[in-house]
Amino acid sequence: METRIRYMARSPILQTEKAFSTDFPVDHVDDARSTNLVADDRPVTVHAIQDPNQWELDTHGFCILRAEVHLDLDRIDTHRREVENAFWYDIEAILHEKFPRYSRIEAYDLTVRRRDLDFPQRVRQYDPSHEQPAEIAHSDTSQRGGFLVLQHCFPGQDDYWKHKDFDIINVWRPLRRPTDDWPLALCDYTTIDQENDLLLNDAIRRDTISENSLMHFNAAHKWYYLKDQGINDLLVFRNSDSGGKRARGFHAAVWNPKATGPPRESVEVRLVAFY
Repeated sequence: METRIRYMARSPILQTEKAFSTDFPVDHVDDARSTNLVADDRPVTVHAIQDPNQWELDTHGFCILRAEVHLDLDRIDTHRREVENAFWYDIEAILHEKFPRYSRIEAYDLTVRRRDLDFPQRVRQYDPSHEQPAEIAHSDTSQRGGFLVLQHCFPGQDDYWKHKDFDIINVWRPLRRPTDDWPLALCDYTTIDQENDLLLNDAIRRDTISENSLMHFNAAHKWYYLKDQGINDLLVFRNSDSGGKRARGFHAAVWNPKATGPPRESVEVRLVAFY
């Protein structure tokens, strides 16, 4: 697939300011900025995955699992908590079976994305019912961001996790088929220059501040996607780990110039997995 990836430019301001971004308007505040980042869109070939079994979480930052997971689409908007808990339970069980090294797995977030017809020309402000595809190349949390997530999502449990080794994991799948509109692309971790390609970013949200990792362009990067991904094809990738040493799954939603299906609908679960 010939498309583009939204990287972040190596702007001079990043030599004196830490990168930051918000997901809410700040126009009402004098001299306020919603971000100090500058987009750097690059033409990229995103390769279709030929053999799902060749990708390993600890080498490439992501893997592909095939499993039947129940998600009640008729009730996800009206009975969100009940549907969310059932889906979390299924995903946690699948990960425990695939990765027995984890002693405890806890889901903490479920995000539904439904692409608006005028995305990406127009990106609406935050809607609590659903989000838009995320076209910036990123991982959801940095090493520090993983600890901030635990503080926010599991308050009062610091004594349990502060000395433990853990991963922050994402499991992504489409809600419906066909799924060729704005698919999720993943970067092979072995092609990333850890010293020069990555950028720490303060992610400022309405109710919390976290830290994620963004990417600068490097022609060595190799990007892949799961063509014709079904609802039982689970993309599993690591966002961060407590030690900052393991492979991570940098990812981005990408425009498919040959898409024939309806606007993309997807669901993702974020989890902490303790060793």
